[in-house]
Amino acid sequence: MKKGVIILIVLVAIAVAAGVGFGVYTSATTTDFGEIVIDGIPEKSAEATRVMSFNVRCADDPEGSINDRSQIVTAILEQYAPDSFGVQEATAKWMRILKKELGDRYACVGKARDYFGPFSEYSAVFYLKDKYNLIDEGTIWLSETPEKKSKSFDSACYRITTWAVLEDKETGKRYTHMNTHLDHVLESTRDGQAGVLLEKLEELQAEGNVIVTGDFNASPDEDVYKRMVAVTDDASLTAKNADTGITFHKYGKIEDEGQGAIDFIFTSKGVKADTYKVIRNTVEGMYPSDHYPIVADVIV
Repeated sequence: MKKGVIILIVLVAIAVAAGVGFGVYTSATTTDFGEIVIDGIPEKSAEATRVMSFNVRCADDPEGSINDRSQIVTAILEQYAPDSFGVQEATAKWMRILKKELGDRYACVGKARDYFGPFSEYSAVFYLKDKYNLIDEGTIWLSETPEKKSKSFDSACYRITTWAVLEDKETGKRYTHMNTHLDHVLESTRDGQAGVLLEKLEELQAEGNVIVTGDFNASPDEDVYKRMVAVTDDASLTAKNADTGITFHKYGKIEDEGQGAIDFIFTSKGVKADTYKVIRNTVEGMYPSDHYPIVADVIV
């Protein structure tokens, strides 16, 4: 095959990926849901900081294309109005959508995890730009060489942690929001990646309270979770009012039989949480993702 033909095929693939997302299913039309109203949103106290974790699902699926699901995702984010939130599986297309739909209120930080352009994913952190000054930010790779794009510990994918140090413009109070997505195959891989994350967490905690959000691909009975709660608190356990349950549901195909979450909001030890909630809203039977987003109101 001639070099020019190969280049053309690659460019077409990139254009298609940028337009429709990375997946085996694409929808020819976009559903018009009209005005979406999300119910069950807990009231947030004046002193609380609302943080959220949202695995948005990278692909177009028969259960919902990105174009359709993104309308529900942005409605949830707009109406819950978190002070900061972390996304997982956010492809370049997802990042364009989120910036377009939420850019009047939110700024974001984060880098693509690998070299595959529109097929790559971000673990970005978004924050209310009128409320917070961005003091510091960064992304590391969960590998033995965290400062460069790399993978270790037999990881199937490049995995990263992104963080933002945020300062309230009125009060001067600061907190750091870390966001991550651990590998999905081997428990030993996640354990190695958690070690890198915890080293960075220790460094960041020296500057103040830290909130860690993410898809850890690990249930509470795995060592990764146990390592996290040895140095942080699980907001679902410390919140005064908690609505808990599974977070990965595969578009409603997995029943909650007590197996626990794999997405978590961890806080520095001693940080108080008012509420924790697994957000289970659907619109016309469509889920925003194959994961439920989770939200917590914490006192940082």
